[in-house]
Amino acid sequence: MFNFRSNLRTLLVPAAVLALAACGDDEPMGPIDDGPDSIVEIAQNTSDLSTLVAALESAGLVPTVEEAGPFTVFAPVNSAFTALGSDVVAALLQTGNRALLTRILTFHVVSGAVLSSDLSDGQTVTTLEGNTLTVGIDGGNVTLNGVAVVDADIEASNGVIHLVGEVLVPPVDVVEKAVLTSQTQTLAAAVGASGLAATLQGDGPFTVFAPINEAFAALGTDKIDVLLAPENQALLQKILTYHVIADDVRAADLVDGGTATTVEGTDLTFDLSGATPMVNGANIIATDIETENGVIHLIDGVLAGHLDVPDVAVLNGFGTLAAALGAADLVDALRAEGPFTVFAPTNDAFAALGEDVIARLLDEGNVGFLTEVLGYHVVAGVAAYSGDLADGQMVTTLQGEDLTIGVTGEGVTVNGVAVALADVPALNGVIHVVGEVLVPSVDIVEKAILTSETQTLVDAVIAGDLVGALQGEGPFTVFAPINEAFAALGTDKIEVLLAEENQALLQKILTYHVIADDVRAADLVDGGTATTLEGTELTFDLSGDLPMVNGANIIATDIETENGVIHLIDGVLTENADIVDVATLNGFETLVALVEQQELTDVLRGDNEGAGYTVFAPTEDAFAALSSVPSGEALTAVLLYHVVGATVGSGDLSDGQVVTTAEGSAFTVNIDGAAVSITDGSGATVNVVLTDVAAANGVIHVVDAVLLPGS
Repeated sequence: MFNFRSNLRTLLVPAAVLALAACGDDEPMGPIDDGPDSIVEIAQNTSDLSTLVAALESAGLVPTVEEAGPFTVFAPVNSAFTALGSDVVAALLQTGNRALLTRILTFHVVSGAVLSSDLSDGQTVTTLEGNTLTVGIDGGNVTLNGVAVVDADIEASNGVIHLVGEVLVPPVDVVEKAVLTSQTQTLAAAVGASGLAATLQGDGPFTVFAPINEAFAALGTDKIDVLLAPENQALLQKILTYHVIADDVRAADLVDGGTATTVEGTDLTFDLSGATPMVNGANIIATDIETENGVIHLIDGVLAGHLDVPDVAVLNGFGTLAAALGAADLVDALRAEGPFTVFAPTNDAFAALGEDVIARLLDEGNVGFLTEVLGYHVVAGVAAYSGDLADGQMVTTLQGEDLTIGVTGEGVTVNGVAVALADVPALNGVIHVVGEVLVPSVDIVEKAILTSETQTLVDAVIAGDLVGALQGEGPFTVFAPINEAFAALGTDKIEVLLAEENQALLQKILTYHVIADDVRAADLVDGGTATTLEGTELTFDLSGDLPMVNGANIIATDIETENGVIHLIDGVLTENADIVDVATLNGFETLVALVEQQELTDVLRGDNEGAGYTVFAPTEDAFAALSSVPSGEALTAVLLYHVVGATVGSGDLSDGQVVTTAEGSAFTVNIDGAAVSITDGSGATVNVVLTDVAAANGVIHVVDAVLLPGS
C-alpha cells in the first residue's frame, strides 16, 4: 500500500552520474545534486519513464514541458505503456497519429504544481488536453480516473511528477479507439489508408463492426497488400464502410434475422441463434465498446459478401485483369445484377502473353479487340459453380462464341485450360481462376497483336494502313517477320519504313509478305514460287533443316486464324524493292528527292529491258559538301551521270575501266587492293565507300562525293 507520507523512493540521477541511467531498476541511484532538475530532465534520467520520454519527443512536446510551467505531470511508467501493447505504442509514435498522442500526453498534465497534500477525494482537475481527471483517495491509496498513483511528489524545478501505473486515456472517437486497441491495429491502418478517418471522427453516432487483426490475417498477406495499395482506395472504402452503421446499435438492439443498412449502402444480417451472436457469418466476439461518437463491436471476420465481380477480381490480386476491364470499359457491365460466370486469367497468364502484348491490348486503339478477348471469358445469366458444370458442356460467352467445358477426375477445364481455382464467390456471380488467357477466333492482324514475336510487324501494318485489308475475308497467308528480323534492319531503316511519307514503300514491302491464298507448310515445294499481293513472286527452298522463303528461315508454321494462316520468318523480305525503294530505305533522302524533282523516278524503277541499272549513290554528306546544287537540265545531267544502264556489281569493275553513264559521258574506275574510287569528268577522285547494295532492278554503290560530268 502506498502512503504519501512515507519516504519516497529516490528516482533522480544526478548530472554527474548520468552514465548510471542505463542501469537496472535495482541498481543504487546516486545522491540528488544541488537543485531539482526540470520535469523533462527527471523523466530523461529515470529509466522507468523512457517510453514516456520517447512519446514526448515524438509529439514534439519536450520544449513545452521543459520550459513552461509549473505543471503537474501524472507520468505513466514503462509498464503502463507496455500494457497497451507494443503495436499500439508503435502506432502512437507514428507521425500520422501525432494528434492523438498529443491529446493523450496532455491529458496527463495539469497546470500548476499540485502535491499529494493538495488532493482530495472526488476532486476534479482540468488537464491541458481539456478534459478532467477525477481524484479518488481511499486511505493511503490515490487514483486518477480509477488509475493508481504508484509514487508521488517528485518535485522538479518547474513542477511536480506523480507516477501512475496505467496510461490515462481521454474520451476518444471510434478511429482513436481502434488505434488504442491492440486487437484492431490492422483495421486502424486500413482506415488510415482509406482516407475515411475524418469521416469516422465526425459527430456520428457510428456503430462499427471491427474486424480484429486475425480476421485480416485470414485474408492473407497478398489481399491485405492489395487493400492497402493507394490505387485500390475505392475498394478499401467500399469494404470498410460495409462494417459501419450510421446509428448507435448496441448488442441489446440486435434481433435474430434482423438487418441493418450500412454506410456503404447494403445490408448486414444478424444471427443470434448460436452461443455467439453473428453478423454475416462472422462471430461478434466483444460488444458495446463505447467511444465519444459511437460504439464498437469486435468481429472475427472481414465482411466482403457485398463485393461484385470486379471487386473480387481486384481483391484476389487479378491486377492485370482489373486493368484490362477498366481499359475496355467493362467494369460497370460486370457490376450489374448478372449473374456472371467469369473465367479469370491470373496475372501470370497475362504475363505469358508478353509485356508488349499487354501494353498493346491496353492501348485505347485496341479497345474493341480487348473487349472481345475479355468478353470471351464471361458467361452472362448464370452463376455456374464447378458442381454445375458438365463434361462436354458448351457455354456461350459475352463475346458470342462458345467455350467447351471439360470435367474429369482431375478437375475442370475450359477450352482445354485447367481451372486452377474454382468457385470464388461474388455478390453477382462466381469466378473460376485459369492459368491462360482464353483466345476467341481471331483474324491475322489480331493474332499478330496477341503474339509477342510480331509486335514490330503490328506497328508496321498500322503505319502502312493495311489493318483493314488484312482483316478481310481472305484467305491470306502471311510470312510474318519476327521483331528480331526488323531489328536486324537497323533502327534507321525501321524509322524510314514507319515514316508517314514512306507509307507506299511500307505497303509495297508488307504486301510482298502476303499470299492471297491459304498456303500451309505441307503445300510448299522445294524451288516452288508463289505470287504475292504486291505482285511479284516468293521462292521456297526446302533443302535445309528449316524451310526458307527468299533466303529467310521459316521458324514457325501453320499458325491458324479465322481468315488465313501465319508462318513466322527470321528476315524481312525486300527483294521486291527497286533502286528508288532501296535508296529511300537506306536514307538517301537528298538523292531520292532530286530524282523525284527531275522526274527520273519511273526510269529508275524500270528494268531497262532486263538489263537493270547501277547507281553510284552520293551520301547525304556528299550533297551537303556541294557549294551549290545545279538545277534544271544541269541537275538532270548530274543525276544521270551517276547511273549506268546495266547491272554492274563490284566484281564486274576493273582498274582503269572506263564506264559510260546514262548521261552520255564516262568516268574512270580505280582499284587499289580493296579500295575502289572513281575519277569523274571534272578530274576529281571520289571514293566508293560501300558496294553491292542489291535492288530488284539493279545495284547501288555508295560514293562519298557527288560525281560531276565535267564541261
